[in-house]
Amino acid sequence: MSIVAPGTLAHHAPPVPALAERVGWLKLLGAFRRNTLEAFPRACLDAPAVTIPLPGGGRMVLLSTPAGARHVLLTATHDFVRLPAGRRVIGPIAGRGLVLADGEAWRHQRRVLAPAFTPRTLPLMLRFVARSAEESCRRLEEGLGAPADLRGEMQRVALDIATTSMFSLETGPLGAEIRALISGYLDRLGRPTVADFLLPPGWPTPSSPRRALFRRRWLRLVRTVLEARREQGAQGQEAQGAPRDLFDLLIEAHGDAPGGLLADEVGTLIVAGHETTASTLFWACTLLAREPAVQDALAAEAMGLDLSEEGAAAALPHLRLAKSVAQETLRLYPPVYVIARRAARASVVEGTEIPAGSIVMIPTWVLHRNTRWWDRPETFDPRRFLDRPEPDRFVYLPFGAGPRICIGAQLALSEATLVLARLMRAFRLSLDGDRPVLPVATTTVRPDHVPRFLLERRVG
Repeated sequence: MSIVAPGTLAHHAPPVPALAERVGWLKLLGAFRRNTLEAFPRACLDAPAVTIPLPGGGRMVLLSTPAGARHVLLTATHDFVRLPAGRRVIGPIAGRGLVLADGEAWRHQRRVLAPAFTPRTLPLMLRFVARSAEESCRRLEEGLGAPADLRGEMQRVALDIATTSMFSLETGPLGAEIRALISGYLDRLGRPTVADFLLPPGWPTPSSPRRALFRRRWLRLVRTVLEARREQGAQGQEAQGAPRDLFDLLIEAHGDAPGGLLADEVGTLIVAGHETTASTLFWACTLLAREPAVQDALAAEAMGLDLSEEGAAAALPHLRLAKSVAQETLRLYPPVYVIARRAARASVVEGTEIPAGSIVMIPTWVLHRNTRWWDRPETFDPRRFLDRPEPDRFVYLPFGAGPRICIGAQLALSEATLVLARLMRAFRLSLDGDRPVLPVATTTVRPDHVPRFLLERRVG
């Protein structure tokens, strides 16, 4: 039986940029710096593959069907490799970490991290999520009466969760510096440029000097975080010598050498864990601000549950509506809004020839909004994930798919579910003003401005 009666929840279509009618290579690549969502061709909704010629005889192919996504991400993964542009843009943060690793190095790093993201570790991590959610609600309670910056607050709570759950570390005053450095990079230097796509691997771009400077600042900050974690020692270990958290697993695998993988892996996990959860929570708040009935239903679902550190794991399976809201938010604002690869060898996909060297893109944003796969895809409707079969895994790709699917996907979904439930149980929220919040996609999907929210204490 559905926990939400049909017809009881209104739905709205959040504002988004219109798909482009006609797109040339320069407009498409240039849009990666401004807003990629403005340049996805409308033809992607109908054609299984859209080909855009590039200078010098190359081509870009956009594959917008589940079959195309399956081929690139699962069936023929060795035929499609990461773009040099991705390494240029993400490299200053990720270095040689899991996100950019390939081949045997990637397989080794994935094996090292896997034990920290199994279902048996989730109850322990949810304790940290519950604690961070409680502290966030306390901060918001103290600020009642003035417009709230929920984007900043969700970034703070997400970073708290990432550092405490994975590294048993309270960032304290370092937290603000970490958030500022990450946001500054993603808003500016993290925007891909035409040169990132067109110049051969290893060639410098106009952004290279500033990215190198950021890289040095970022590594200094990550090493400060590592030093703070080292100073904590092994306090709280249940068994002497047993890994206590992800940090201990990484030390065992990579060692503690300053020039090793440790700093890159820790930095990658902080950014990935922080940005994905913060983005999902922020966009969920913007959607819920237009849906008071959904807010009330979420509050009612959470009201009788124990969302404390001790009860969070047991409560999670009962937060079905909160989970569906998080899933619907991830459909409308996927963290991985496009998946880009380079064809390592010539092939044919969806009847389209793809020469070696071609840029291949899977526009998740378009897949999630196609009427062939979704009913009324432009609307916010969390019921589509309630009491219905799971969508095809190559139609719904918020975290990618195949062997390189985000290793923390289930943890991120659980975090968003629990924090939303706690937030809605405590407050009613609305947007302060009528200005629409538009998504801007460069490295991630971010708002075109930082809106303010009005919060009201929920009574009873």
